[in-house]
This record gives sequence, structure tokens and C-alpha cells, in this order.
Amino acid sequence: MSILNDIWNRIVRKSDRRKAAATETSGTGNRVYAVVTEEGVMLFSDTSKGMKARNSYLQHLADGFFNVTKVPETLRIYDIDLPTKRVAGLADNCIEKLSKADLRSTDAQLRRSVVNFTSDKFADRSVLDGGVCRAKFDLRPDFHNFDRLTKEFGLGISPQNYDVAALLYISENGYAGIVAADKVHPFSYEYEFRELAEKLGDSMRARMNAPLSAHDFGYAALQKEAKEMAADLLQSEFHITDGEFRLGARISRTERMEMSHPMSYPEEEKTGGLPETHYRQEAPEQRMSDSQRQVKHAASITPQKKEKKQLIL
Repeated sequence: MSILNDIWNRIVRKSDRRKAAATETSGTGNRVYAVVTEEGVMLFSDTSKGMKARNSYLQHLADGFFNVTKVPETLRIYDIDLPTKRVAGLADNCIEKLSKADLRSTDAQLRRSVVNFTSDKFADRSVLDGGVCRAKFDLRPDFHNFDRLTKEFGLGISPQNYDVAALLYISENGYAGIVAADKVHPFSYEYEFRELAEKLGDSMRARMNAPLSAHDFGYAALQKEAKEMAADLLQSEFHITDGEFRLGARISRTERMEMSHPMSYPEEEKTGGLPETHYRQEAPEQRMSDSQRQVKHAASITPQKKEKKQLIL
């Protein structure tokens, strides 16, 4: 099964894993977990409330994984088994208003509570004294880095991140158009690959009709073109080149549309995965691509719809 198939399965899987994660606690309530990035240290208690807050923070990091303005490049998870009173007091301080509905819920994240992941909620690195690093994650914009983080913690995948992950997959492996269409998260760039996908289909049929032929009927050349097209879209739309953010001179599809047809964007929504979930974040203003849409905790701009096929993974 392809990696994209695996991502799809995790998007539509049942809530069993979330229910299990929501109840994972040591029972003592003494341990503190630290999530460490270049931005600082976020502390969480080993309680149902703390684990849900931690998962909400990890979801916040996942939602911004392909954001060119993001700061973190690495993520480390620490266990602090014997926290000092000061360290224990800093745990879960990202929660500004806790909803009792979240405490009763079996969801793995805080959906109705008000949480704040701004810089004033971070602790300094001195709180890590005596802690043990249990896991390390690379947050640079690479397909496998994103897949590992979201898979490890069962995190949601936003439509924009799904688009970027698909483009990264194509840029590395070629166009994957032989699996079921994704009816939940349509691939925003399917239109760009439509003609190429049809040619690949013709090539594959020709190969099947001539199994003894050593000729590939242009298949390799078409896949090379698909990889180059995906790489070009990653750079022009998301400023991603070879797993790194690199600002280029090319303008995105949204910017081209604005130059020819000026348009106004709706005010960014402040609501997360459910209408009751609220986040406050510190982030510089940025231009959103037309593929960016609302999902879970990611603020978004509603794109202009265009006729296109569903993503064929």
C-alpha cells in the first residue's frame, strides 16, 4: 500500500484510536511531559486534561507544518518523572479556559476549551533538567517527516497539507493515479495533472497490450514530467524545494489571479476543528494559496472553486 493510501486510511479511520489516546494516563498525575521546539518548551501534565492539551499542541504544529513562516525545525518529547513544584505548576498553562465537555469527551484533543500557544506560554529550557528525551521529530517540509509526525500521534491532516503531501509524493515517486479517488479531500491540483494523467493511462494500456515489448511507450518520460511539475508547484505555491523552504521569484496561482482580477478575501476565521474550539496564535501576516481551506485548527481562506477531478491516489 502506498504512503498516500496510508494517509487516506488515517483520515477516514474510526475514532477508536482517539478514544484510546484520550484515556492514556499513568494514573499518578506526577509526571510532566515537555514538547520542545526552537520556539520554546511547552509543559503538559500526565492527566487526561494534560494529554488532550498536548495532542492539541501537536495538532497545531502539524497544521502549520508546511507554513513558510513557521519557526520550528525539530521537535523533541521529554519525560520529567520527578518535576519540581515550579515545573509542575507550569504544566498545562496553555489552557486558558477548560470546558467540562472536553473532560467528559473521549476525544484525544481539546475541542471546546480555549487554548493559547503564543510565546508567553512557553517555559525556558531550565525546566528540562532531569528530563529524558524519548522521541525526536524532524519538522522540515519533507513528505516522510510529515507522515511520521501525523502517524505517530494520530493527528488530523488539513486539505492544504493533503495537497502539499500529495505534491511531495509525486515529486519523489511520480504520479500515482491507480487507486480510489479521495471524495473527502479533493486534490486541488488535479486539473494541472489531468492531461498528463490521461497520457500515463494511455501508456499503461499500451504496455499491457504489448507485454513482451521492451518499449515503455513513454511512461518513464511522463513520470519524469510529473515529478518536475510537482516540484515546480511546490516551489511556486508553497516555496518548498528539496525539503527546505526557499523563497523564490515566481508568483503563486493566487497572486497571478489577484494581478489580473483584484479580489477581496474574507476575514480569517478564529475557530478550530469544532465551532467551540478557539486558538490564539502569534504569526506574521502571510498570503494564503487558493488551496488553503478550513480544517481542524488551521485558519484559512476559502478558495475559488474550479472544475476538477477527485484526487486519484
